[in-house]
Amino acid sequence: MSSDSAKTRENILNSAKNEFLTYGFAGASLRKIAAGAGVTTGALYRHFKDKADLFEALVSPTFSEFMQIFHNTGDCFMADPNNYGSDTMWSVSEHNLLLLTTYIYDHIDAFKLLLCASEQTAYENFTHTVIDMEVQMTWNYMELSRQKGYAINEISKQELHMFVNAQFSAFFEMVLHNVPRNMAMNYTKNIFCFFSAGWQAVFTEGK
Repeated sequence: MSSDSAKTRENILNSAKNEFLTYGFAGASLRKIAAGAGVTTGALYRHFKDKADLFEALVSPTFSEFMQIFHNTGDCFMADPNNYGSDTMWSVSEHNLLLLTTYIYDHIDAFKLLLCASEQTAYENFTHTVIDMEVQMTWNYMELSRQKGYAINEISKQELHMFVNAQFSAFFEMVLHNVPRNMAMNYTKNIFCFFSAGWQAVFTEGK
């Protein structure tokens, strides 16, 4: 790809990002995206086949990396024997949530697109996908804890889904409501503090 072609592609992507953030995927106009990039619609089609292709180019790398980080942190958490039946699990859980916050703010525009502008795209269920993964990982963790002899309250998967949904809905609010980066870490710590009290009650039998 020539430098001019690469620059044109970059301009188109920047224009598309602004259009999607303003109007959402459904309301975005390819004609306006092309105009914003200073190219014809014909030139745009030489780089991207349609709106979905543009959206994919903007969010796919971030989505894939975030999901990999999310999955890896969960696997590492469950693989460490120190994270069962001790206070260590709470500090590690908070660290992991702060790690995700850092990643989100390093890629804030992509997450705004995923959370605010992805309706009618392959990513419109992004939040549900994250929540479902967390539910399954937490369910597996609770089962492993019981196998290791720790007393864990019996709750249904539906209840677990409601708890996880509430936590991640609060967590993603910082993106939806444009919480600035310099406040995001403290926001995340407060969210974790609020929900960890409930999780400790759920996790410990008899409380």
